[in-house]
Amino acid sequence: MSKITMKSVLLASAVVIIAGTVFIKFALVSKPNQLEVAGLLQPASCDFSEGQKSAFKVESSVTAENQSDTFKGVMSWHVDEFNGDIAKIRASFTDVELKQSMTLPEERADSPQGQIFFLEVNKSCIITSTAFTKSWEPKTQLLVAALLDNLTFSLPKKNASHWQLSALDGLGDYTAHFNLVNESPVQIQRAKNNHLTRGAVNDFGLILSVNKSIATATFNRRMPLWWQSITGEEEISVKVQNEPEIRMLQTFSLQRDDQLFTAIEQIDWSMAEKSTPYDLPAQFDETVQIRQSYDETFDSFINAINDPSPRYYEAALEMAAWLKKHPEDVNLLVSEIYGALDDEARPTAFLALQLSGLNNATEALSEMVFDANLSQGDQSRAASALADIGEPSREVADLLLSRSTVKDIAGNTSLLGVGSMVDRSDDPLLREYIIDSLQQNFADTASQSEQLTLIDSMGNTADPAFTELLSEQLISQSEATRRRAADALARLNSEQAQPALLKALISENNSSVSAALVKALKDSGAASSDMVDALAKRVNSLDPQLRAASIDLLGAQQTQEAKNLLVTQYKRESDVYIKRRIGRYLSAKDLR
Repeated sequence: MSKITMKSVLLASAVVIIAGTVFIKFALVSKPNQLEVAGLLQPASCDFSEGQKSAFKVESSVTAENQSDTFKGVMSWHVDEFNGDIAKIRASFTDVELKQSMTLPEERADSPQGQIFFLEVNKSCIITSTAFTKSWEPKTQLLVAALLDNLTFSLPKKNASHWQLSALDGLGDYTAHFNLVNESPVQIQRAKNNHLTRGAVNDFGLILSVNKSIATATFNRRMPLWWQSITGEEEISVKVQNEPEIRMLQTFSLQRDDQLFTAIEQIDWSMAEKSTPYDLPAQFDETVQIRQSYDETFDSFINAINDPSPRYYEAALEMAAWLKKHPEDVNLLVSEIYGALDDEARPTAFLALQLSGLNNATEALSEMVFDANLSQGDQSRAASALADIGEPSREVADLLLSRSTVKDIAGNTSLLGVGSMVDRSDDPLLREYIIDSLQQNFADTASQSEQLTLIDSMGNTADPAFTELLSEQLISQSEATRRRAADALARLNSEQAQPALLKALISENNSSVSAALVKALKDSGAASSDMVDALAKRVNSLDPQLRAASIDLLGAQQTQEAKNLLVTQYKRESDVYIKRRIGRYLSAKDLR
């Protein structure tokens, strides 16, 4: 495959994952009057009643490398049922215009024109679930899910001017932060942060970041359902190892126009299944060139790695695609690993086995984890691949936990891997089993090095069940333990962790631990006046790492007090790089 083709694959992969979505952390662009809005005097809620009908013009576009994918259509809603808390809504798109010049032909979604889907929407105007009939193609479900994600705006409660909720988009789980900009009409700005990447993003090795992002929704109290308009714009950077950065610009909008409503065929809700299309597996085997034989595939694999600009992910994807079509050849690749395979190619071979998702690849990796004939590096790679391959299982969890009892590098990798299985698993019994095992291991060990690895593994789970245990480690005598616990807590997606992090920050005297606590507070989306007071004592620290972390957390607050601290620090700051960092969060007018 040529490098040009690989760039197309990356674009296609990114579009499949993120087209129509807004994600990753960004600073809100505030209107001048934002800080003066005290909050609604009355609680806000969407007003539903059975039989309601509405229509919305929806547009979305993603552009990169002079290519673009665009969507235009009218979404009609019909409320079938409202029980006082949840509205069940039948919906469909008409007048659809779908152009996909950026997406490869085999990855393109079919038009959703006329196809019926179902939504559940709560009183805060949040779409809580989607359901599709069996006639829907997976890629078309993904397209619609991405469009609907742009509607993730929550109405405020009484007197609230800032609030947040946990949600899901194409990148993974995230925290959505909302600011009330105006009361009449109700206007809300949205920010997203604390993303926990998973699934296809990790499979393709994509590194994603946001350069700018603005999203605003307007609700009209005088109109049933409240929806009036939504607009947004994001610039996203997409990068993969040893490939040039790709910048993707996305714009989207919604405008209510009930005159465009089109009648929706009556279909029983039992005909559809609730779905999270973002969890659909990556079908990368269709986007890579399939060779004529294993030998030809392996030669291409080695050539991609030995290229002056090595193409590791391209090599792994193509080999994985071959193995998926020829499962018996897993043994041939395993033989290469046990043979004279170059050190440069070994990590990519394990990645290919992982991406194949095959049962016999799982079996091979299970044996390699314990094989003393392999190096510690290869045993560790096998453990990492085993934790990420296919659907998490009790058998794999037990194997990794057993391997972790051997106190070496591969044992540590096994322990970290079993933690990550919790985040990937939807099986409550498996999740509980791994959580209990990690907690018991922590209680049983007196080794600080093992405790640190267990703390990292707990963070990998992203499960709030560890909030209390990790919060207790914030007062450990060990600076390393306090730092690791802060980082792990930030990855739990637990609002309950924020008070413990703030309390620890207020009393912490070590600058490196303080920096870890500040970063954890930012990653967890924390906001409070007490936290701003604590940062006032650290934003001018002699430690540049702590200064930088404090600036980023202050910049995320969007309060006048936080802005004043940033302005003061900008005027006295001597480090040009940190001055530029402060400049991300202040306007030119603020800096004058």
